Amino acid sequence: MGKLGKLKTENNQSFTKTKKSKEGRLIIGATLFLFGLLTFVLQYFALNQFYNLAIERTANALLPEINNLFEDIEKELLEENLDYINLGLGQLVYDDIEGLRILAMRSLEIPDVRSVYAYDSKGKLLELPTNIEKLKSRFFSLDQGKEVEKITQFEGDQLCIVFPIGEQAEVGFLELIVDAELNIIPERNAIKAKVIEQGLIVFLVGSILILFVFSIFFKRLQKSEAQLLAKTEDLKHTNQRLVMACKTAGLGAITAHLMHAIKSPLMGLKNLELGGDKSDSKLAEQALQSATKQIESMVHETINCLKEYELDEESYSFEAHELLCMTASKFEQDDGKSNCVSIISSQWDKIKINNLQANLLLPILQNLVQNALETDTRTKVFLQLEKVDSRITFLIADNGPGVPEQMKENLFSPTQSGKEHGSGLGLAICKGLAEQMNGIVFMRSSTSNGTTFCVEIQPEGDLL
Repeated sequence: MGKLGKLKTENNQSFTKTKKSKEGRLIIGATLFLFGLLTFVLQYFALNQFYNLAIERTANALLPEINNLFEDIEKELLEENLDYINLGLGQLVYDDIEGLRILAMRSLEIPDVRSVYAYDSKGKLLELPTNIEKLKSRFFSLDQGKEVEKITQFEGDQLCIVFPIGEQAEVGFLELIVDAELNIIPERNAIKAKVIEQGLIVFLVGSILILFVFSIFFKRLQKSEAQLLAKTEDLKHTNQRLVMACKTAGLGAITAHLMHAIKSPLMGLKNLELGGDKSDSKLAEQALQSATKQIESMVHETINCLKEYELDEESYSFEAHELLCMTASKFEQDDGKSNCVSIISSQWDKIKINNLQANLLLPILQNLVQNALETDTRTKVFLQLEKVDSRITFLIADNGPGVPEQMKENLFSPTQSGKEHGSGLGLAICKGLAEQMNGIVFMRSSTSNGTTFCVEIQPEGDLL
């Protein structure tokens, strides 16, 4: 069992290390994933920002040219209008719409401009010979055009730029369609490649830093865990020494119980006066067989109890009611009596008692029942369960004559006995066994109508 237990411990430690290693890899993987996602989001917004800056730069470069052209056209039209007025030809004076048409035609001379569309102050498309789309729809609002100096929109391989003409666009709007394939798209591709390259560098450097930080963190954590395990191991050895001391006391109590229990059948054999006739020989043979069977049963039970108590392993459990039934059945089988021990059901019968506690409880219950039955041949014993706070109480009640007054004060002292040939050790042993599981044994009441003993313990499992 020692080798198997050691192997089991090593397997558990290996499983724990594997589990921690998987958890560590998951944490690192999740951190790298989040860092990569953050880098991607930042790249996306950075690309959009750079794209907008490139478009703004193109629009800002065209704005002075459009303003200069419009100023030149205004001067030219103003001079021609003055000449027409001096000549009396006022009907030939140019209006703002005509100036906007001329501006649209001259804007085609600007490099990279594919086409030009002009709109009046109300947003109506003016007819120009340069119009490619006769029913072109506006992508901007009039209010928006009056508030800003330019409006841009990138579509496919072309850039649309709208310039309001006049102080508050009172003349109209001029829309330039700029070819993006020559300058803007190559610039966008260059920006995209550069941002992706820098993003990959940032992600690679950041990942290395994250792995470095995590490696330092895990090393420190492992060092702290190793120190904690070392301290735990020292504490475990100390606890083992304390447990061995407690086990020694517990094993001594169990052994004492065995010696005390064997004493009764041995004394019966000793006091048996064997005669010469066949009836006495037959009686002696029956008594010898009964005593031998009883001693063999007690030795077998005690050896099993010692083995499990020495291993200190909780491998199975009993219901509290099962322990009462085992106690009652023992006396029915040994004495051939019926109904001498009765069990009263309660709502706490299903409470679980582990095997370590059960092995200590059974000798206590059997000893108390045995004591009760030996007070009188007509005595009956009643077993029941009660709950007191978080503890469970086994009640052993009888209808016997009660405990004498002179014995009540030192009832659990190994100094007196109310039975012939008694050693006075039975209740003292019961007390020692109960203390091994942090329990207590006490007498609740004793009158001429009966006595009630209680065994109170704290079950390892949850109470119902």
